[in-house]
Amino acid sequence: MTKKFGLVKWGIEEFEEWLNSIQLARTVLVIQQHHTFSPSYAQFNGSNHFELQQGIKNYHISHNGWSDIGQHFSTFPDGTILSGRSLEQSPVCIKGQNTNSICLEHLGNFDSGKDVMLAEQRETIIQMTAILCRRFNIPVNTQSIVYHHWFNLSTGQRNDGSSNNKSCPGTNFFGGNKVIDCSTNFLPLILQASSSPIIF
Repeated sequence: MTKKFGLVKWGIEEFEEWLNSIQLARTVLVIQQHHTFSPSYAQFNGSNHFELQQGIKNYHISHNGWSDIGQHFSTFPDGTILSGRSLEQSPVCIKGQNTNSICLEHLGNFDSGKDVMLAEQRETIIQMTAILCRRFNIPVNTQSIVYHHWFNLSTGQRNDGSSNNKSCPGTNFFGGNKVIDCSTNFLPLILQASSSPIIF
C-alpha cells in the first residue's frame, strides 16, 4: 500500500484487507462497472497511477463542477487499485442510479479495436467485484452488478442499451457491454471467484 495526493494504491490482497477492516454507514446494493475511455492505456506508463487519478479528480471538480472525483475506485492495467471518492458518499457515475452504488472505473478504452485488457487488470476486476459482493452481501446478477451502457444518459432510466447510451464499460468489456454479455461472460467469473480463495 502506498499513498500520494491523499490517494491510496493497493494490490488486491491489501484492498480486501482494508475493505474488511472498515465500517460503512451507507447501504450498498449495486456495483457499477465503467471504463475511463480517457485516459486510456496510451497514457499509462507503469508508474503514473497517482498522477492519472489526480488528473481525473481535477477534471471532475473543475470541468464537471463536482465536489470530488466521481468514482470510488479505479483499477489500472498492472492490476493495482487506487482510491477515489469516500465510500460514505454516493458516486457521481450513472444519472439517478448512484444512491446505493459503488462505482468502479477501469482505466482504459475497452471498445472493440481499442485497448486490449491486460490479464492483471482483468483478474483484479474479477476479484475486486467478488470481494465487494462478499463484503456487502450483494447477489451476483444483472440487477446488482450493472454496466453504465444499460442506462439512458438523459433520464437515467434502465433501457439495457437501447437508446441514448454510452458504450461504457466498453463494447469489448469481457466480451461485450450488453446484459447477455454480462450474464454469459462476466458474472460466471465473479461467481467462481466468490467461492474460491485468491491465489497468486
